[in-house]
Amino acid sequence: MRGGLVQWLAVAALLGVVIAGVAYLFVFISGGAGEASEPISAPQLALPTATATPEPPAPTATAAPTPTATEAPTPAATTAPEPTPTAAPEPTATEAPTPAATAAPTPTEALAATAAPADGGVPTSAVLYRIVPEESEVRFEIDEILRGAPTLVVGTTNQVAGDFIIDFADLGASQLGAIRINVRTLRTDDERRDRAIRSRILESASDQYEFTTIEPVRLEGLPETLEIGQPATFQIVTNLTIRDITREVIFEAELTVVDPDRVEGTAVTTILRGDYNLTIPNVPFVASVDEDVLLGITFVAVAVPQ
Repeated sequence: MRGGLVQWLAVAALLGVVIAGVAYLFVFISGGAGEASEPISAPQLALPTATATPEPPAPTATAAPTPTATEAPTPAATTAPEPTPTAAPEPTATEAPTPAATAAPTPTEALAATAAPADGGVPTSAVLYRIVPEESEVRFEIDEILRGAPTLVVGTTNQVAGDFIIDFADLGASQLGAIRINVRTLRTDDERRDRAIRSRILESASDQYEFTTIEPVRLEGLPETLEIGQPATFQIVTNLTIRDITREVIFEAELTVVDPDRVEGTAVTTILRGDYNLTIPNVPFVASVDEDVLLGITFVAVAVPQ
């Protein structure tokens, strides 16, 4: 009897190992390699087109009137030969000098003249900035109990893109374009976890869910002015889409104009896993995973030549 029980336990243990191996193989294969299917990009913004001042027409040159030649009076006949009348020389018409026409500056020239002051001060018009992925980072943080020990899981990627316009003359007219993140390229300190994220949590191994999008709704709490080197804080109300679920999320943002051509900043928020059906697979050595997930973007953006 005891021998049969031992055999059944051995078989059950073997089946458990086989099932775990199959599950791991499924995650390993379905999770893919985490390579981006395309270079990161986002919808691009454009500055409003300025209206150029029409060029005034050049004045037409007016010729001076030509005086009529006057004949000298014929003297009375004498023994001297009669002089031949001589016509007075006809003066040449002199044209008034034509002033050189000065072309009005094009919208681009006008922008360049105001957007980048020679002294490196704050621009005085709208400037278009574009995020530099190589100098930026998106991250998530979540707490879990791993093998009995509290652990902070951090995942990062630099595959983020987006445009924004700062109107230095009227900050309320500033614009933020859609931010696009390739979540397939997120990496933690464990490749098995990364594959589970791609295959079962974010499902980013599927082309359908490779990207997460942050669509801006409005900016709140903007300061009245920006100064070079001085951080400014405000809120960004957005629609955050993860897989096929979209919810309103507010990011706490900080932005610093390093110089007229470079802007640095951060945007941070916390979401609930349940709001996006982010279910964690049951893994024997993971006792629990927190419900709160911190999302953060640290970015560098540079001015786009117009």
